[in-house]
Amino acid sequence: MSWSAHGELIEVGERHSTPPGRGCGCGRQSRPYTVARMSLRSAMAHRNLLYLLSLKELRTRYKKSVLGWAWSLFNPLSQMLIFTVIFIYVFKASPPIGDPGGLKNFPLYFLSGLLPFNFFSVSVGVSIGAVQGGAGLIKKVQFPHEHLVFSVIVAQFVTLMIEMIILTAAMLIAGNQVLPWLPLFFIVMVFLGLFSTGVALMLSAANVFYHDVNYLWGILSQILFYATPIIYAPATIELGVLKLLANYGPTGSFITASHNILYDLRVPGIGRLAQLVILGVGTFALGSWVFNRLSPRFAEEM
Repeated sequence: MSWSAHGELIEVGERHSTPPGRGCGCGRQSRPYTVARMSLRSAMAHRNLLYLLSLKELRTRYKKSVLGWAWSLFNPLSQMLIFTVIFIYVFKASPPIGDPGGLKNFPLYFLSGLLPFNFFSVSVGVSIGAVQGGAGLIKKVQFPHEHLVFSVIVAQFVTLMIEMIILTAAMLIAGNQVLPWLPLFFIVMVFLGLFSTGVALMLSAANVFYHDVNYLWGILSQILFYATPIIYAPATIELGVLKLLANYGPTGSFITASHNILYDLRVPGIGRLAQLVILGVGTFALGSWVFNRLSPRFAEEM
């Protein structure tokens, strides 16, 4: 297997439908954390392949578009404008006050939650069809199937970092000295990336057998958007169950941590940080295990 100068896969040598080490899926199964370590080792061993797949994903995302990568910024900015008008001018609500930063700016509060959420939502949404979309490669060429998902996550992470440059500039203009907090935010986003990858691995594998998964995700992502404290602060919720979900639900916990770091300028609590580590590592391990169990059957299902 080799690659052209334009990042296109060229078939050489033997044809296989099952990646090495996966076999027929029979016999003794590895534990989730063992499979997760194998996936990470595979990503490192085939890092050139991962780089080329990610580069191809980035290049083709806005191909033949006049505005190109500007669309990645226009989408969150348009959402920010719509919700700002509704929040401030329709409902006459007061923006959350950063504690202890003191910032009182709804658009910045909204973007500091929306950008990480979009990273998760778009990564999973695009990844769901990545394995099915790579059917031609899976049937002909031997390579780690999970790299089809990894490349989407990497490409979306690069997009998030570009968007964060704009948000950081806006924060500094508003007087929020966010620069010292960016390394901590980056670490939190790494664990969000692991969490997103785990969910994407499970759903992309399931989508090969049940195409309903893609449609169900469209509904679930909308529910998660409103169940996550992006357009509101958890403290404003009176119903205990909904407040708990907004504060400590999977996406709610990551977005609350993002608000703590970028908007409030403070370190999230130890309990929350521990939850993020468990969510990230645990979901990635589970997703890798599920993907490993199902991937030997991909070729025959496509």
